[in-house]
Amino acid sequence: MEIIKDDKIIIDDNELWQRYFQSKDIAARNKIVEKYAFIVKVIAMKIWGMYHQYGDVEDIVNEGIIALIDAVGRFDISKDIKFETYASIKIRGAIIDYVRKQAWSPRRVNKNRKLVESADKELKIKLGRTPSEQEMADYLKIDKTEYSKMILETNNSNLLSFEELISELSYKNSATSNDLTPEDNYAKQELKKVLADAINQLEEKEKIIISLYYKEELKLKDIADVMEISNSRVSQIHSQAIAKLNNILRKYMN
Repeated sequence: MEIIKDDKIIIDDNELWQRYFQSKDIAARNKIVEKYAFIVKVIAMKIWGMYHQYGDVEDIVNEGIIALIDAVGRFDISKDIKFETYASIKIRGAIIDYVRKQAWSPRRVNKNRKLVESADKELKIKLGRTPSEQEMADYLKIDKTEYSKMILETNNSNLLSFEELISELSYKNSATSNDLTPEDNYAKQELKKVLADAINQLEEKEKIIISLYYKEELKLKDIADVMEISNSRVSQIHSQAIAKLNNILRKYMN
């Protein structure tokens, strides 16, 4: 159904989707993309806010638009899933993949993660306390700036992996509440319980940082001020917590 408003023709959403689904009309596709472009901007700005050192926001938005166009082309209107949900997952995944490629080599990050974890464990035993950033850097025979970069990359890598995992789980549980079977509802409740149990397994500082980061939505540097510890230490604890949650959730999925 077409409605005339302010001298502009507005096409009913369902009719627009039907037109594109049946004929793959490019004009219809472009209207759909224009309508849902706001999703790209929201996701791009959130991710860029965390990883702005790894790309311009315009480039990240462009990747998101490409993913949105692909999502329109692949979307099956016969499925009981909202396009916003489907597109959000695809866009987030594409942007995360783009940022990861711009940011670091996974092989190098994995190697550095093991080095940091080993150094932290050995120094804790030797010193009887948590080592300082300088002590960690000295042990690894690098300067403090390089150590901070290692911690930041490790944290960002773990965080992106966690974001991917949550997106994957969200997609598997993306039916609307009206379409959920009793089994679906049980699976969603079980997932919430698994995540809550996983958080309860964290150390106290890890729980606090996860709560401040996700519930209070504080930036890591602000969390450092609240907890009166260094930015690198917050990043390290946050990275360790996310890695633990990743492992627990992946075991649950498998």
